Amino acid sequence: MSALVTGGAGFIGRHVVGELLDRGVAVRVLDDLSRARPGSLEAFSGQPGYLGLTQGDVADQAALRRGLMGVDTLFHLAASVDVGASVHGPADVIRANVLGTLNVLEAARTEGLRLVLVSTCHVYASARRPLDERAASAPASPYAASKLASDDLAGGYRRAFGLRHTIVRPFNVYGPWQRGDLEGGVVARFLQAALAGRTLDVHGDGAQTRDFVFVDDAARGIVDASVETAVGHTLNLATGQETSIRELAELIDDGAGRVRQVPHPHPQAEVERYLGNAARARALLDWRPRVALPQGLVRTRAWFSELA
Repeated sequence: MSALVTGGAGFIGRHVVGELLDRGVAVRVLDDLSRARPGSLEAFSGQPGYLGLTQGDVADQAALRRGLMGVDTLFHLAASVDVGASVHGPADVIRANVLGTLNVLEAARTEGLRLVLVSTCHVYASARRPLDERAASAPASPYAASKLASDDLAGGYRRAFGLRHTIVRPFNVYGPWQRGDLEGGVVARFLQAALAGRTLDVHGDGAQTRDFVFVDDAARGIVDASVETAVGHTLNLATGQETSIRELAELIDDGAGRVRQVPHPHPQAEVERYLGNAARARALLDWRPRVALPQGLVRTRAWFSELA
């Protein structure tokens, strides 16, 4: 296998690149670096199989063509992920996520590439029970709607053109290299605040729950999803355990008394409960999360401590 990872300098993408290289896969990255931490790809420089960075926007067809030279598999992670920004200015997220995915689908179709499309749990309605891949969709923001539209586009390409694709929906991913100033980075935000002695600001009452997946587990599942037996499937990556945002803050604060509630910046886009069912990924990929939340927080805190 040789692969292009779009968004490969971003949080999850960077770990997907590392997982592929560890498996002996030749990898190139396409990224505009707008959401990457500085130095995120430096560790791969000079490694056997690392084909380097093509800097560009996935919505730019010319940049995408440059990145695709000599690869047979596409992992599409490039996306605008800021829920709040999508509420205040939907056009940018639609361009990045829908037009960008359309370009990827066209490239995969015309070049006959295997495609793994990384989606999100945000396409689902709030969980009444653990969400499997048949659960109702109810996007609560333009961001979530753009990701669901991308998934539907991929399904249309599979039915019309026989595109060999798999959709992967990770739940709430956290871990080293996450940015706390982007949407979804609540673990990073809380850890950075705790290490700096600042308050841990919980939006709203903090009762909203999330299913937190350590990034190494998510990256492993995304790479596993490139097997042919997963073609045509949508796969959740989830732990089946839910934690409220308030509980997460208290766990990270560890009794320091710095947790406080603040008004939610975009309550209309909040989802009350995320809890995933990953039975299909277990059945098709033998994928299971290996890192529980307490262990993952220790590892993530250690990484952020080295940055301080």
